[in-house]
Amino acid sequence: MGKSNKVQTQFVKIKQDSAEKFLKLLKKKLHNETFLDRRTKVKHEGVYVLFPLIDDAEKVKMLIGGISNQINFDIVSAEGVAEENYKFHSIEEALVGELPENILELIPKSYDIIGKIAIVEFDQINTITEKNILFYKKKVAEALVRINKSVETVYEKLSEVKGRYRLKDLKIIYGDDNPETIHKENDCLFKLDVKKTYFTPRLVFERKRVSSSSFKKQETIVDMFTGVGPFSIQIAKNNDVKIYAFDVNPSAYKYLIKNIDINKIKGKIIPHNMDVKTLLNPNSKLGNYLKHKIDRIIMNLPEQSVNFLDVACFLMKKSSGIIHSYQFCEKPNPIKKGIENLSTILQKSGWYIEEILKSKIVKPFSPKSDLIVLDLKLKLFA
Repeated sequence: MGKSNKVQTQFVKIKQDSAEKFLKLLKKKLHNETFLDRRTKVKHEGVYVLFPLIDDAEKVKMLIGGISNQINFDIVSAEGVAEENYKFHSIEEALVGELPENILELIPKSYDIIGKIAIVEFDQINTITEKNILFYKKKVAEALVRINKSVETVYEKLSEVKGRYRLKDLKIIYGDDNPETIHKENDCLFKLDVKKTYFTPRLVFERKRVSSSSFKKQETIVDMFTGVGPFSIQIAKNNDVKIYAFDVNPSAYKYLIKNIDINKIKGKIIPHNMDVKTLLNPNSKLGNYLKHKIDRIIMNLPEQSVNFLDVACFLMKKSSGIIHSYQFCEKPNPIKKGIENLSTILQKSGWYIEEILKSKIVKPFSPKSDLIVLDLKLKLFA
């Protein structure tokens, strides 16, 4: 509704004994088109029932034309009272009557929820020059909290992911400026700071897919770019594996240790706060220990993962091994390009793709490129 709990509304006024017939007509004749405003309470006046209509003149005209010769009714204007228990289905719906129509068209259609925190990108609203722009953002944040009861804090995303630690700039819009939260995903808990660590909830199904793979008992895995541990912990949760988990970000490493502790895992995770490239150093004790001992490698750094294939080849068992490679690849044919990218670099290191276990587009990344994943079985040339 609007700012007030009571708003002048149009109703279909119909006798009580015809109410059921009216609702059946909506379903049968008008194919469940949305005519009734679920946000407003149905009214009762003596022997009459008043069903609230949505604020759409064309729809009301369609309704009248569709049932006028089937049942007796009147269209009346009366004071509508908000349905307190109504659950809004979108931010836009929650803000009807509270923001101008031209602003409603600019409201973000998607956002990320991480624990109690929502992160919103106002790319369209930021294009306007009105002085009320901050007011509009705050109204959007309030509506977001209204329809997502778990959310307490809303940040505006000010930049894309950037830098060595893959962080983005955030600005508080609603609630306490506390960037630390606990996010639940696939029966695992992840404590993190959205300002100091990289985490995206948009890979939830991808992490579920990989963690549901068929793992050998005591399989040895390297997670090259672990972050706070979403891949490693979900894999180790139900599998007897040993995972060497690397991340260069000290904050991510700190939370990784905490997350290993708070999740009851079946396998073993050995965390390391270091750049996996240093494993190639001839003086690296860990590198020399892990050389050609790894069964599976997770390479979730889409913008740079191909630059770490030399490390993957250094670590992979000579007999064969599996990599999960994430890349941003240009359209059209992003998967074909991703395979070609890997094949060219692998051949220089003496390896080849023995089998493509899985290849798919995970999600669109930009108008020109997609995020893809390639699950590949690699083998060393004889």
